[in-house]
Amino acid sequence: MKTALKCLHTALAVSFLLVLVAGCAASGGSAQKTAPSFGAAGQQGLLSLFLNLKESNGPALTMTIASIEVLSGNGVWVSVAAAPLEIKAGEIRGGQKFLARAALPTGTYSRLRFTLAGAFIAKGAGKRLGLALKEPQVVMVLHQPLYVSGGDSKSLFLTWDTRASLHDNVFRPVILVAPRLKNMIADVAYVACPDINTVFMFRTDRNRVCDSMGIRGGPTYLFKDPRQQSDTVYALTGRRTEINIISPAANKVVEQYGLPMSSEASFMALSPDGRWGYIVDQQQGDVVRMDMSTGRVADRVHLGYQPSYIIYLKKYNLLAVSLSLSQTVVLLDAETLSRTAAISTGPRPEGLWDSGGKWLYIAESGSNSVLFYDLENNEIVKRILVGFSPRRIISNNYSIYVTNYDSSSISVLRPGQLGPSWTIPLPGRPLEIADAPNNKWIYVGNEQGNCITVVDPGSSRVVGKIELGAKPMGIVVLR
Repeated sequence: MKTALKCLHTALAVSFLLVLVAGCAASGGSAQKTAPSFGAAGQQGLLSLFLNLKESNGPALTMTIASIEVLSGNGVWVSVAAAPLEIKAGEIRGGQKFLARAALPTGTYSRLRFTLAGAFIAKGAGKRLGLALKEPQVVMVLHQPLYVSGGDSKSLFLTWDTRASLHDNVFRPVILVAPRLKNMIADVAYVACPDINTVFMFRTDRNRVCDSMGIRGGPTYLFKDPRQQSDTVYALTGRRTEINIISPAANKVVEQYGLPMSSEASFMALSPDGRWGYIVDQQQGDVVRMDMSTGRVADRVHLGYQPSYIIYLKKYNLLAVSLSLSQTVVLLDAETLSRTAAISTGPRPEGLWDSGGKWLYIAESGSNSVLFYDLENNEIVKRILVGFSPRRIISNNYSIYVTNYDSSSISVLRPGQLGPSWTIPLPGRPLEIADAPNNKWIYVGNEQGNCITVVDPGSSRVVGKIELGAKPMGIVVLR
């Protein structure tokens, strides 16, 4: 009982700290815009701006943008960013930079305007040459008028031609609005940003954001229909008890299922045939079994002790559920939700991973370890110490990756070894993690950096980031 109370107090303290640091601070000094600032009354939508370079090896230009505005249908210029933004081409290179975000009144917008404050070019050895501004303002016409509706979240993508922007020490930025691309369902992934009621789509071949959509209630975790012929994505919401069904082909929510919960749905697992969804209600301590074709709830079981994570064990037709406050992972029959077994763990078990029916890996967040459990022989094999507060586990190419939330790192494990093979340091606190097998990347949600950190599993190094301008949560890769 004392252990449970201690874990509860720790969980409450961590939750309070996360609330304090949560938010969506935009990079480059732009103002924060959080979910309550738009869409709460259904009268505003959100606009995010991203910048790419036409050529990654152009001149090392830096420009300071004093303000960014969009032209509304009634002829009024509406501010997107009022604080100065310093944009360095050398830091973008082949990547993408998040510029700014703003809540906009519902309506149509046709132009984008930058007001410049200055520009210079790097000359090496810390020196720089100031450039004359040919024009203080740059106006860009949108290829198609942008309609922003209440509660929506739209994105515009700009391309900066640095070579064409410089002539004889005179700076005249050449920036174009990229035309809207056709919706893709290959080499793409989704990431949820609950603080801004947004789900971003990003390309896994180029590691760039390519689209966005608004989902009310704060989308948290994302799940792909496991059937090969289906590309449906399910999004749980943190402030509304519902499941949003996303069609990647249309890149929009096509249906919603209400959930019979008094609090938020905290996690979910899907049966291999895609028919059944198993939704965790952490606050109430329940697991709900839902028919995903109709939204009908078939069963419910009360577990208590704050269930936090759930996976489907295909070989045994069982569910594994970690109970954060009882140092236990329970196994449930997937048809009846009856309890079949319980695995004793260290404090605060969280993330789970199934190796195909042989071993179950359990992240023991409270004891900084990963438990290897033999499902065939029903016995604990070993524990491996990792970093502080391990939260999530995935497997990729015979290696196991564990996100260590409080030590800003990933531990890489091998099934036959007694300790971590190596540790990958990260630039911020990692939580969610996913892999893109086609493009051989590992994506890690970086809460402090408001981005996704890109890791190359071949070299075990951080090789890039995908800027979002908001705290990421659930990540799902489609192809």
